[in-house]
Amino acid sequence: MILNIAICDDEKIHRDILKEYLIQTLNKDSYTLMEFDSGENLLNNYPKNVDLLLLDIQMKSIDGFDLAKKIRKFDTDVHIIFTTAFADFMQKGYEVRAFRYLLKPIQYDDFSKHILECINCINEEYKNFITIKESESGQIIKVPISSILFVETVSRSVLIHTDSKVYKSRINLNKIEDSLKGNNFFRCHRSYLINLNKVNCITKNSALIKNHEIFVSKYKVKDLKTALTNVLGDLLC
Repeated sequence: MILNIAICDDEKIHRDILKEYLIQTLNKDSYTLMEFDSGENLLNNYPKNVDLLLLDIQMKSIDGFDLAKKIRKFDTDVHIIFTTAFADFMQKGYEVRAFRYLLKPIQYDDFSKHILECINCINEEYKNFITIKESESGQIIKVPISSILFVETVSRSVLIHTDSKVYKSRINLNKIEDSLKGNNFFRCHRSYLINLNKVNCITKNSALIKNHEIFVSKYKVKDLKTALTNVLGDLLC
């Protein structure tokens, strides 16, 4: 598997350090590298498939946090590792589900440790999938678990919403819930099963995933907040 890695930092010296560390850490044939010198450049030329984004927080015009919020509206899969000179920023990462932080000046040992942990996580996600029989085509489909946003019941079918497609199947929602145990999914309503890793925010009675507002039962709100906090605790340093 070849990883797609992107670096976004408005200072060339820091981009060069990250590139050199990647060369030392990974086999040169195991990844492709894209380089961006501003948030605007990244947004205007966002790669089709990017697995890992090394993103500076303190940039001119648009900072890393605001940029990450924009990215999360259309890419819920990319793993984001922030680089920053200020530890104070590290508490805000839950808003964009940051995987890790690297404090400048970045030390190689710290860099390699977190990069390898992130890559292991990505590789595991690529291996995990559920198998369904699609209603319309009758085909057996493998759906990567990491791509699932949420699952909902409609009449006697379930709709599996992913970043790129919606799959329709006759499989029971309870059966899907059982098959997704241990993968950070939460039954927020009798008709909805959501991927906690994809949640942008929660309100009084709903969860926002991309442009979908998903109803949360009033009896599930407290448990959802607890589950979401536990997941974020696993994702952040």
